[in-house]
Amino acid sequence: FLSQKFNTTKRFGLDGGEAIVPALKDGIDRASELGAHSFIIGMPHRGRLNILANVMRKPMPLIFAEFQGTHYSVEDHTKM
Repeated sequence: FLSQKFNTTKRFGLDGGEAIVPALKDGIDRASELGAHSFIIGMPHRGRLNILANVMRKPMPLIFAEFQGTHYSVEDHTKM
């Protein structure tokens, strides 16, 4: 519908790419099991926070602290 009604408008969406999210999560989990400890992922802005929080399991307070330019200790977050 959108492509016919607004054919000249640029849209930023996943357009079927959402299937990559579970594959990315599975790949990262498997690589972690095999000893990988860091990952570099290049992607456009849309969906980046979702990937960081839900796939990479980066704590939301850490993400927001980085936006604000403040320090956040992961060790404090993971202590039980």
